[in-house]
Amino acid sequence: MIALVLASAVSMEEGFHPPTRPYFQVLATTLVGDGLRFNNPYRLATPLGSTAESVSRTSSYVDLGLAATMGNPDGLQHGVSLRLSIALEGVQQGVFVPGYLGWYRKKSWAAFGRAGVPIVFPQPTWGLEASIGGAWFVRAGIGLALEVVGDVFYGAGTREKNVVSYPTLSAQAGLIVAYEVLP
Repeated sequence: MIALVLASAVSMEEGFHPPTRPYFQVLATTLVGDGLRFNNPYRLATPLGSTAESVSRTSSYVDLGLAATMGNPDGLQHGVSLRLSIALEGVQQGVFVPGYLGWYRKKSWAAFGRAGVPIVFPQPTWGLEASIGGAWFVRAGIGLALEVVGDVFYGAGTREKNVVSYPTLSAQAGLIVAYEVLP
């Protein structure tokens, strides 16, 4: 018991202080992306194959994000994410995605994954979204990010089907800013 008290006193004198509050981080992203749409019932103007039913290109878009995580600064952190994607061409629409964020950072590299429920507007449609990405921090809190996003949207049908699903796969790249609140 006496050895534990002495070791604790020595550690305190050397500047070691046990954390009194959890590690907290705020992340902001600005990304630009484009993707592929695998179900093309409306015969979009940008089919990539030889027929109108082929895979088509989605509209390019800008994606703005805000997230907060808590957890071990040297391990996996969990948090919430809010994303807003706005089309830069074609049909003017946006997608709002509230969701979960898993984050892991090691020195200047980070890996992350998201899962959420995208809500399309102005015509309400919803779906499911999952992504995986990485970031390289040029400075302590400023970095470059790359993310691959998979979505399945459910929406208005065609004459042949009442409800149609629209799977998409996108890639986006841009900037990430991390603000850490250390204990």
